[in-house]
Amino acid sequence: MLSFIYDPARFAMTTDASSPPKGSRNIPPSPKLLSPAEAIAEAWKRETEESKARWRRIDEDVRRRYTNPHRKKERKTKL
Repeated sequence: MLSFIYDPARFAMTTDASSPPKGSRNIPPSPKLLSPAEAIAEAWKRETEESKARWRRIDEDVRRRYTNPHRKKERKTKL
């Protein structure tokens, strides 16, 4: 059975002359967290023109469907 003994000296940070200076590491900056509105705007920028046109048609159809007054269908009574 393997056992692990924690040795703080083994994991202590040391200053090594061969390590690069703090500012020159090749670590990319952490990504900026976007608000939901910003994320949607960024995604919209990546959409193709055909896709944007399709979304606009769908949006117009939905808008027309829900803003026009609804007509009630007259029911035929059984009597």
